Amino acid sequence: MRHEIVRTGKRLGKTWAGLAVLLVAAMLLMAGCGNSGNGGNAGASPSATPAGSPAATSRDAGSATSTETVYPLTLTDVTGTEVTFEKAPERVVSLAPSETEILFAVGAGDLVVGVDEYSDYPEEAKSKPKVGDYITNIEAVLAAEPDVVFAGVTLNGQAIEELRNLGVTVFAGEANTIDKVIERVETVALILNKQEQGKQVADRMRAERQKVVDALKDVPKKRVYFELDPNWTVGDGEFISELLDLAGAINVASGKKGWFEIDPEAIIESDPEVILYSVYEGMEPLGDTIKSRPGWDAITAIQNGQVYGIDANLTTRNGPRVTQGLLEMAKAIHPEIVMEP
Repeated sequence: MRHEIVRTGKRLGKTWAGLAVLLVAAMLLMAGCGNSGNGGNAGASPSATPAGSPAATSRDAGSATSTETVYPLTLTDVTGTEVTFEKAPERVVSLAPSETEILFAVGAGDLVVGVDEYSDYPEEAKSKPKVGDYITNIEAVLAAEPDVVFAGVTLNGQAIEELRNLGVTVFAGEANTIDKVIERVETVALILNKQEQGKQVADRMRAERQKVVDALKDVPKKRVYFELDPNWTVGDGEFISELLDLAGAINVASGKKGWFEIDPEAIIESDPEVILYSVYEGMEPLGDTIKSRPGWDAITAIQNGQVYGIDANLTTRNGPRVTQGLLEMAKAIHPEIVMEP
């Protein structure tokens, strides 16, 4: 399963909007097909070298005892494609918000010469030249003359294939666990000779995750329902599934794979103690909609006022802020546990 999917589809305002229409279709396609090596996924395979894992060629020289990357550097991305960097890239394009966030987090924002329309964090990303939305503008990417393009397989599969056919260097990733997000951060930093900054980000993410794990040690889990878009939730095998588990939740939608439209009666019967919902900029909050559904006033979470909105960009972008999203989820589910930011 892959997770970059949660950011494609319809957009409202300046952020990724709900998981409706194209988003849901993309997620279901991904869930049904996994990472089969067809054209849309640029030949990706879940058994390929893990996200961003370097081939052995220059790995040791670029990490371990040195914070300076040694070039030429050869790495194998998640599509199984071997990519060689003769020197540190100086012009970089990102095709996904999570990739953009990683680039800025490791101190490479000044190298970015193009981003997708939905890359709105950090603030500086908004002023970067745009190279398309969920459909990449290939001509705009070519005009940017990038040394490397960073992209996600599920979200950008077709663009990856097209760009490679045109001779553009693409380093594809697909991080579907927190560990793989951290690994992606470290690998991007390695490629760009930003290892020191990458280590700082990775260490911060590990510390934030550990803070949640330590705080919730031996704390009984609560039944939780998480609504990502009106009437849509997530079951097993997805990135958010891991976040819910770490945040001390028993996902009432577990037992079913991927993303799916809910049966309202089933949610009532599962009687969640806490309800979470995604908050998207420019979109009406889901809280009132959830509370007003027929029969849902009998749910424990609604009776006890345990209905909380979570910034969607913290939990659906598999980038450097995802552990902050984990912390926010844990604080909402277990407000009795004090966890300072």
